[in-house]
Amino acid sequence: MSSEHTNEGIMKNTKWAPLVDRLNPNRAVFDAALKKRWESMSKVERKRLLREDEDKIKSIKARGAQPLPFETVEDDHCETSPTAYADIVPFLKLVAKKLKKDPDALIIYDPYYCAGSVVQHLNRLGFSRVHNTPDDFYQVISSQRVPEHDVVLTNPPYSGNHFERLIDFLKSNGKPFLLLLPSHFSKRPMYQETTSLQKDMVYLTPLERYHYWTPVGRRPSEDKKRKHRNIHLGSRNSPFVSHWFISLAPLVSRKKILKLYKKKEGGLELSQGCVLHSEAVRSKGSDQAFNPTSRTDDSKQHVQEL
Repeated sequence: MSSEHTNEGIMKNTKWAPLVDRLNPNRAVFDAALKKRWESMSKVERKRLLREDEDKIKSIKARGAQPLPFETVEDDHCETSPTAYADIVPFLKLVAKKLKKDPDALIIYDPYYCAGSVVQHLNRLGFSRVHNTPDDFYQVISSQRVPEHDVVLTNPPYSGNHFERLIDFLKSNGKPFLLLLPSHFSKRPMYQETTSLQKDMVYLTPLERYHYWTPVGRRPSEDKKRKHRNIHLGSRNSPFVSHWFISLAPLVSRKKILKLYKKKEGGLELSQGCVLHSEAVRSKGSDQAFNPTSRTDDSKQHVQEL
């Protein structure tokens, strides 16, 4: 299994982190040189750095406070963990390879907007062309303004009929897609009836349940209640059984994906603990895929500034 895209790989070499972390030897982003300078700094210089640090924190937190130009349900305001994006890198690279593109030239479209972290997370994994803007996806469809893209990648809102409307779009779109969904969505009538999509689908279960993150300001009533917070990601929600629903058709068939997965050398190398399935995984039967073994916790590390 490849360890190239573990959380540790995503989080290190951070461009910016709060002073409190850079001056703390117990933090992953500890800056020994800064710590040494800090001890001999003048009060004026310290105040300047503290002021800049405060402004930066306010700027990061503001991303979740911006109003959205479409109706939302507060409980839908959850962004995807960096770990989850790292797990599907091999599939995105496979799409790029089939299109004869470098990964950084692959055009990825996430039609659902929360606070835009998907752009930074995927950029950090080597995918620089990510389209995720605060637009009403359904108005974009009706006005025929769907942006150019090679693949759809999204963690859609789970409330209402968003899932059904997304499935309708995917049926006519004809492009590869990767959807992060609760496992029970495979039992929804709309999905059960969509044989044209199911015949090309594979399912990726992670080592453990994914956490989801709510940017500060998106759910004000919950901001003070959450114990696990990260300056970049927001407040951490409880994990639940979810996994990737993946179709790379028409570029790569399900049979070909599974063949690459089983290939020992030169095949599809997944993140440690990930398992690929040919059929939808039931929540009750997915205990082995979600074991207590934990990878690096997102909340204990810092990602590239959002």
